Amino acid sequence: MPNKVPNAYSPVAKAYHWLIVLLVAIQYVTAFLLPHIGRATPPSTTIDLHFSFGVLIFLVTILRFGYRLIRPVALDASDAAPWERLLARTVHRLIYLILLVSPLLGWASASSHGLRVSLFGVVPLPAIAARGAQWANEAGDVHSTAMWALLWLIGLHAAAALYHHFILRDATLRRMLPGGGSRS
Repeated sequence: MPNKVPNAYSPVAKAYHWLIVLLVAIQYVTAFLLPHIGRATPPSTTIDLHFSFGVLIFLVTILRFGYRLIRPVALDASDAAPWERLLARTVHRLIYLILLVSPLLGWASASSHGLRVSLFGVVPLPAIAARGAQWANEAGDVHSTAMWALLWLIGLHAAAALYHHFILRDATLRRMLPGGGSRS
């Protein structure tokens, strides 16, 4: 009997998904509370929290991605149009890409501005760029743009889930809700 890819998410996959949702929501709150970060910006609790949650997002995304490689789930609704399946795969991949790359870009920018990055003040992390490095300053600009792109992608992802739930009335959204769509 061939190994069939399940059409439902496991409780672990759901937990990773909703943990990342929570961490990203917290991250956007800290980002909106931040002053403009520059060379003269003094360290603050908000900046430290922003860095810490960025590190957590990066680590949890790596764990989630690794889990997904080990325990794949069919993304596609077999009755969806090819363009819809392509769009869903593309949005998922872009979200993963931004969640993995953007924290590194922000970390490089912080290093360039001489700001110390740590995990909640307990685990100090090394600078990954020289102070004043031009590429790292530009990485900060890319980080900001990527975070706006992520916000749009999250909106598209959520709108698609709601469309499937309320218009198409299929199980797409229930597959990711806690307790919904058990693993087959």
